[in-house]
Amino acid sequence: MRLISKLVIVLLGVTLAAGALVLGYLAWMTLFPPAAPPPRIEFNSVEVGDIVTVSVTTRGERVTRAELWTGDQMVAREVNPNPAMSNPWEVAWQWQPPGAGVFPLAARAYDERGRYGASSLFSVVIPPEAKLLFASNREGGHALYEIEAATRATGLWQPPLSQNRQPAVGSKERVAFVTNEGSAWRLAERTLEDPTIKVLTPNLTTVQRPAFSADGSKIAFEVTGENGATNLVLSDANGENQKPLTDTDGYNGQASFNPAGDVIAFTMRQGNLSDIYTVALGAEDYGLLQLTRLTTDAAQEAQPAWSPDGARIAYVSNRSGISQVWVMNADGSNAVQLTNIPAGAEQPKWSPDGNWLAFVTYTGSGEGNDRRELYLLYAPASAVKEEQRGVIRLTQNDSDDTEPAWVR
Repeated sequence: MRLISKLVIVLLGVTLAAGALVLGYLAWMTLFPPAAPPPRIEFNSVEVGDIVTVSVTTRGERVTRAELWTGDQMVAREVNPNPAMSNPWEVAWQWQPPGAGVFPLAARAYDERGRYGASSLFSVVIPPEAKLLFASNREGGHALYEIEAATRATGLWQPPLSQNRQPAVGSKERVAFVTNEGSAWRLAERTLEDPTIKVLTPNLTTVQRPAFSADGSKIAFEVTGENGATNLVLSDANGENQKPLTDTDGYNGQASFNPAGDVIAFTMRQGNLSDIYTVALGAEDYGLLQLTRLTTDAAQEAQPAWSPDGARIAYVSNRSGISQVWVMNADGSNAVQLTNIPAGAEQPKWSPDGNWLAFVTYTGSGEGNDRRELYLLYAPASAVKEEQRGVIRLTQNDSDDTEPAWVR
């Protein structure tokens, strides 16, 4: 019995001690409660137009303010009028972007202790105030249309004779394009404002893909011979003084001038090989043309587009498994993939300021080429990281929107 009594006394003592500890803990928690976690904040919606409208929700105790940041700059702020009663708290802002480009947005919520929580990044792409021409069959045969990048407003620019395609914009508001009439493809031109068409190559019937030099004095295009070979031809901007630049039994085309106008990048296909080459101008009269191969990868590479500053060449490559837009230095070094679109991307064209690329991808609701749509990619030389670049879709329909060219 004595042993049992002692055990009871011990158990009672332990119970009393444990109870005292619990009471002490509860008293401590009452007097010194643990700090609440920092507030949380998340985006509800982001609407992009002339003004960017952002909606966020904060959650947490006594949230005193919320802020909107882009990079290291705060662009909007809202003070909570009743922190004790606002959980959750919804905030909406309107923000005027300073210009075109990519703006990574982040929201922050602060509590009364100065602690804050931040949202994940949400990048907003603001389109440039620019106009492009493109070819589309949305009203039957391919005709030339114009589109405002900022508003997507689209209109018919040049009705077809039979078909009008592949616009190239030169200096002095001149536009060259190929026109088909009676199964003959000829090079034609008109100005941006005057719809009067002038045929530049009445002597040729298989002209394709014109490209102006930067000063507008020369134009390069491709011509397919009776043997099926396609080669480059250089002429004055009025179509006179035509000179062959290449002479092979394969394909040589898709010309793009460097800014100085003394070198042309182009695509050369021989058998299963397709690569980007350059040809230095000035010696074509003497048969001393100098060709330089820029791409040596086993993949198919084509459609070069020289940047306005001459430092980079955008092009199309399938080295990642499907055709995407890439960029390299003008000497062929430092190749970087710019797009990663499951449907593939093609036909890159630089904006006049060198910050944007227009391109085409197969995301429309039509079939075959009628799936092609126009996009813009923000890709200035300073955008070395993927998150610094951004894509905007310009068209969405069941027609073939293709062959973009920048007007401004």
